[in-house]
Amino acid sequence: MKTVRGIAATTDSLWVATSGGLFLYIPSSNLFTKFTNSEGLSSNDLTAVAVDGTGIIWVGSSDGYINALTPATGQWREVTGIRESDRVQKAIRKFLVRGDSLFIATDFGITILQLSRREFRDTYANLGFPTQAGVNDVKIHKNRIWAATDLGVASAPLDAPNLSAPTSWTAYGTAQGLPAATCVAVTTIHDTIVVGTSGGLAIFNEKSFLPVPPFSGKTIVNLLGRSNDVVVLWNETGSFRLGSYVGFSSPTAPIAYNAETQASALAGQPLTATVWVGTTSNGIARWTGAWEYKAPNGPQSNLFSNVVVDDRGVLWAASGISLRGRGFYRYDPAESENTRWKNYTVARYPVMKSNDYYKVSLGANGSVWASSWGFGLVEVVADTIRRRLDQTTTPSLAGSVPQDPNYVVVGGVAVDSQGDTWIVNRAAVNGNHVVQVKIGNSTIYRASTSPDGKFTNILIDRNDTKWFATAEPSDKPSNGLYYFNEDSSVTGTRSTGGWGHMTSSDGLLSSIILSLAVDVNGDVCVGTDLGMTIINDPLNPTRSIVPRLPLRGQSIQAIAVDAVNNKWVGTKEGIVVVNSDATAVLAQYTVLSTNGKLVDDDIRSIAYDQKRGYMYFGTEKGLSSLEVAPVQTLRALSSLDVGPNPFLVPSVTPLTIRNLAAETSIKIISTSGGLVSQFKAQGGGRAFWDGRNAYGDVVPSGVYFVVAFADNGNQTGTAKIAVVRR
Repeated sequence: MKTVRGIAATTDSLWVATSGGLFLYIPSSNLFTKFTNSEGLSSNDLTAVAVDGTGIIWVGSSDGYINALTPATGQWREVTGIRESDRVQKAIRKFLVRGDSLFIATDFGITILQLSRREFRDTYANLGFPTQAGVNDVKIHKNRIWAATDLGVASAPLDAPNLSAPTSWTAYGTAQGLPAATCVAVTTIHDTIVVGTSGGLAIFNEKSFLPVPPFSGKTIVNLLGRSNDVVVLWNETGSFRLGSYVGFSSPTAPIAYNAETQASALAGQPLTATVWVGTTSNGIARWTGAWEYKAPNGPQSNLFSNVVVDDRGVLWAASGISLRGRGFYRYDPAESENTRWKNYTVARYPVMKSNDYYKVSLGANGSVWASSWGFGLVEVVADTIRRRLDQTTTPSLAGSVPQDPNYVVVGGVAVDSQGDTWIVNRAAVNGNHVVQVKIGNSTIYRASTSPDGKFTNILIDRNDTKWFATAEPSDKPSNGLYYFNEDSSVTGTRSTGGWGHMTSSDGLLSSIILSLAVDVNGDVCVGTDLGMTIINDPLNPTRSIVPRLPLRGQSIQAIAVDAVNNKWVGTKEGIVVVNSDATAVLAQYTVLSTNGKLVDDDIRSIAYDQKRGYMYFGTEKGLSSLEVAPVQTLRALSSLDVGPNPFLVPSVTPLTIRNLAAETSIKIISTSGGLVSQFKAQGGGRAFWDGRNAYGDVVPSGVYFVVAFADNGNQTGTAKIAVVRR
């Protein structure tokens, strides 16, 4: 929600449309309220917002959805006419409320919605230009409609008999004085139309436009018309400026300059002089002698190229490369709403040297490693960056390109059973593609048998064999699967210094290795661009390859294993869940099937919180999570976690009994000691009760005891539950 697309200001609040949903900010109390598709939005990728005369909030999205929120009731309504139209480009760009009409600026023109009836009235797609123009802003002035479009400015009398006809419109382009054809905003000053373009500012002289010299060449973002001036917002390289324009013959008065981010939106609060700027990376901002940024607690961006969950249930995520990276982030569900997310960026931690951090890995003793593209990696301990490793440090990492020894890329980190840390020094020019950092920081450098050493990730199995992926979604060389065991305990590696190599000629579905995972049984799951293979005996890999037919032909970009050994597989087309031996599909999830709660079908990474029972899915459009029934089982029973309590019956949602040992049975007992129901736990550390007795009847209201016992009869756990029959 730090990437702002639009702001609607009222006297006491701000409604902000972002690339991650909608948020409400109340400046007087500094409070935020967030809205996403989990709260009723049809899409999180919002592009416009407005407040109508009755206080209803209107939001539009990049894919044509329109939603209306009634704040008093919290009820959302969906308007799908544009979304369901046959137009190819259908993004909502801007709203203008005028009486009972909502003027909607879109990719294809202007559409009018009658607010009281939620009905579309007219669409104006032919605005007098040779081709159809996307509309960026709309203004009604002196009974004329003015549209700032991608091709210039279009204007027509509001009472024209047929505004759908191109002859009703007058089109203005660069030949009529506009500094550039791309017009982004239109407003008025002293009864005169003012237009902001990608090449400067212009005013209308009743016949044509006149460029305003002080703004020549400026990339205007937005305009805010006030009683005595127009606030002009424009972007420069990596920065933005605010200025006040009071008339054609008057100089521009600078308001503020921001060197930290670029701007995307502008709004002024009624009855105050406060101006709010929407930024592309820091939320909304206001100038009070210094820039003050406001955004709900959240990740720095929607980029989740890689995710992992540590032993405490904290999620760690990396953002990406190619100057798109926004550092890395952590999400701790145990913390308060305002502190769950913490962002690690170079602005806050200069030791990072860059924001292009694209991979996160779990280290020893609760540490986390974040790998950068070109600047080595950093180690995080207790939420603080402890150190960065590169070519200058001890241990040192070799450069990844011959022409620049300082350019260090790390492909991942893993920890073996002895507590040693293994680092993939991707494409190390000295040939030492794997670095083993032993307890105490002594280092062993390993030269691989790979000719280029482009290892993209590392997995260590139960035999301490290191497995190396060699491809990723953006780069797919056919280098095959490499593995290494320093004890040469893997068949065929005694004569190769512990190294082994497999390709499609050895039985893999493909030599493009995208993902790796080790399952509950210790088997190694190998994801390729043509499906998944399971190596059932990792000590004899070439003799135990088993392709899995349900996933054949799919690009397996991520694999995670849950507590009952089901495999959760991320592809370019969504998520596929298969059973323990990957012979049957148990479930499939896509953006469509989850109503957008899975934010993208292109799954880049999956992480499993085995204590809380959550799967996290990282994409380049955001993060999604799904609660799953199986969780990590305990070695012994303890106090049971039972809920909901009280339990209202009958209920479509069962009572959940957590903190169970493996192989557990459950008894539901009345206060008089009578056995109400008895059943086996469904597995994965949880059991579920539907509120019925052994005969299938709903139990009466009262207090009941839940007793869990391991099948060996030696371990028990109990809890008390209040049942309320409706």
